[in-house]
Amino acid sequence: MSDLRFLKEYYVNQVLKHVPVNRKVFEIGAGYGNFTIKLASFSKQVRVFEINPKLFRILQRKISSLKNVIAINDDAFKYVPEIDEIIFTDLPFSRSRDFIVWLSKNLVREVYAIVQSEFYEKLSSMPGNRNYTGVSVLFNLLFEHFKVMDIPSDAYIPTPRVHATFFVAKRKSDITLTEGQINKVLTLMNRRNSSSITRPGLKVFQLTPEEVLDEVRALDEL
Repeated sequence: MSDLRFLKEYYVNQVLKHVPVNRKVFEIGAGYGNFTIKLASFSKQVRVFEINPKLFRILQRKISSLKNVIAINDDAFKYVPEIDEIIFTDLPFSRSRDFIVWLSKNLVREVYAIVQSEFYEKLSSMPGNRNYTGVSVLFNLLFEHFKVMDIPSDAYIPTPRVHATFFVAKRKSDITLTEGQINKVLTLMNRRNSSSITRPGLKVFQLTPEEVLDEVRALDEL
């Protein structure tokens, strides 16, 4: 699942300082295994996914002696994380939206993720902001989150054209959304300039995440 790039060791170490020890980890997009090997050194178990067959073969060679690593050559978003697994990813930028939809459908309690900085700005956007979208609603509805650090583009080899952000997210409650609700939130926010039916005088893009969910429920009742 990984893009063909890897993070320099200094930044790998800085990121991993913030990941708790002795936990079960669900890692999305192993790439060359730079994070996987270090995660295994302080985690109870690492279940790691890499969709690219070439990268997966490299990963297998690197982790062959590690007894607490389970490597799967498949798309992580086809799988359901265990309730006690934390999510870790240096996320391929092309899968950012898929990641938030997947988190919304599954009961994930802790997330440690590196994403494109522009995408994190979208996730952090509040009602009324031009970057406030469906993924902003889904993410803020379900998670408390904070930015740990920005990662410059030259921290990666090869160097991408964008910067990255490492953030931590903790689930607000044990609620999950159905696929139907998720799709309706995304569809509703695509019509962001539409008038609200539950808050007269407001546009959809001015509603809080909780109010957007109320709007979706109200539309279901029509």
